[in-house]
Amino acid sequence: MLSTIQAASIRSGLSPHVIRIWERRYEALTPSRTGTNRRMYCDDEIERLKLLKELTENGHRIGNIARLETEKLEELLKQTLIHPASTTVSFTVDATQNLDTSEDYVKLCAEAAKNYDADRLRRLLQRARIQFGQRCTVHKVISPLIKHVGESWQAGELRPSHEHIATSVIREVLMTPVPGSQVADAAPEVVVTTPAGEVHELGALLVASSARDLGWRVTYLGPNLPTEEIIACARARQARAVALSVVYPDRCPVIEAKLRKIRDLMPQKMSLIVGGRAARGYSEKLTDLNIHWAHDLNGLDELLVRLSTTA
Repeated sequence: MLSTIQAASIRSGLSPHVIRIWERRYEALTPSRTGTNRRMYCDDEIERLKLLKELTENGHRIGNIARLETEKLEELLKQTLIHPASTTVSFTVDATQNLDTSEDYVKLCAEAAKNYDADRLRRLLQRARIQFGQRCTVHKVISPLIKHVGESWQAGELRPSHEHIATSVIREVLMTPVPGSQVADAAPEVVVTTPAGEVHELGALLVASSARDLGWRVTYLGPNLPTEEIIACARARQARAVALSVVYPDRCPVIEAKLRKIRDLMPQKMSLIVGGRAARGYSEKLTDLNIHWAHDLNGLDELLVRLSTTA
């Protein structure tokens, strides 16, 4: 049975954007075409997509496995599930706990931060990455944990020191590449930072991690950077895009002016991506500018895949 790309997307769990880029850039498969040039996928190709999806979620870089024969992919997946990652992490206390869902991890990670237990928080996040894969951990554990810690801090349920220890460990985990991951020499590059006055960096770290996982070369500059420094780095690196995270304050005229200035100083062919909790408010004000707005991680992923294919 042949399936359209929309049906293949539903059956494989991959977005049409990802399927296209895996075909064009990595030659992972070659679907047949109709007389009107529509892609059509056979059952074997959809099974291949499923294998590639599961392997990438378990830490394998698509560029390393895309051209392997299906039998090799099946064998690699078996080995991966038996030996989930090339890591020697010891889980000690957490090894006996029943952690079946991402919600379990978020709860225990929040408790570890509240108890100032950085080692346990680190072990939990590493264990989640092995159990769920990198992308699922970022979407289902780390992102909700960041939101929970932020809301608890604002409500006075956590001290600033609790927030700092959580930020420190999450930063370490997000900046540590998945074992065996590589970036292609010809990969597009994105410069990630926050504008001056925006000191919350976890959103930017999520962007950096997601971009790296999708095959981008990432230059991470940290938070709170002046406009001129952002532009100087982006130009020097000849980046495909600049990604900014804006979390607080919301609808600030100063931040709004900085976003406008950054876009004005950037080369027209260079994309500007703005995301974070406060991004929606700015998107309503800066409708006249060529800015790509990412209001959640799924939207960011689709945007990064689309921009990576744009010359």
